[in-house]
Amino acid sequence: MSTVKWYLFNLQFWIIAFDVSMGFLCIPFMLLPRMAGFPLGIAQYFGVPILFQTMMILIYLGFTLISIIAVFENRFNALCTFSFQQSWKFWRRPYLYAHYIGTAVIAVPFIFMVPEQSEAKKRTFQNLPCLPKYIYDAPVFVFSENYVYVVSSVVLFSFTMLGELIFFVTYLLTNTIHQMNSIRVSYRTAEIQKQLVNALIIQSFLPFTVLGLPMIYAWMSVMFDYYNQAYMNIALVICCTHGFCSTVVMICVHKPYRNELVRLLFSPKERYGPRRSDNVVDSS
Repeated sequence: MSTVKWYLFNLQFWIIAFDVSMGFLCIPFMLLPRMAGFPLGIAQYFGVPILFQTMMILIYLGFTLISIIAVFENRFNALCTFSFQQSWKFWRRPYLYAHYIGTAVIAVPFIFMVPEQSEAKKRTFQNLPCLPKYIYDAPVFVFSENYVYVVSSVVLFSFTMLGELIFFVTYLLTNTIHQMNSIRVSYRTAEIQKQLVNALIIQSFLPFTVLGLPMIYAWMSVMFDYYNQAYMNIALVICCTHGFCSTVVMICVHKPYRNELVRLLFSPKERYGPRRSDNVVDSS
């Protein structure tokens, strides 16, 4: 657990960064199926460009998904036995770095696809039903009119992340079952590994659920040219609850976090005193 804790910290950092940008700094009001909208967050009052806010949300979202992969790759490297294990120890870091760099590389063309705003906004409003006056008066920003590149990039990235996650989870579960049925490790050790893997699966599949459902709706909205502002707002609210849900799940599935929270809340006398050392591997 001493190695995976930094990967969990990295995951939690990007989750917080994404949620703060999504639910406080930017708060996007999106007009899908047109790739347009305007911010409602505090960043607009400090003159932060809308393009910068949009790119910040997209990159933070990408880094959050990559951090999930990094957690499972760490467990895959530490717990599993496979034929290319020695070479993987060398390539694993370039593999992870390539994901972060690739996310930035994919996002850079978005900057150059931003159309001329006055004409783009006219075309956007022409292709949407009659809207409330406050939307017409808002500083609507058209992110892109090149739907092919944007949608294909997001879909390809999402399916790549999902495919890698399925690969690592499948290999971890198979390896854990194999170890429990072998005599190379004790039953207690195998059981601890099983508990940790199960906890990580529960904790890490949450973002794919909480973020995946709104992304599926957004994709369908664009593909079928369907506009429903109520559904879009619900999807954005679900995205904003991602950090809260992730934190609650982390506390519930990892026993050390659970014990520490209980100690802080219900044992104030011990808050600053010596504390019992929990086995951080135990995630029951």
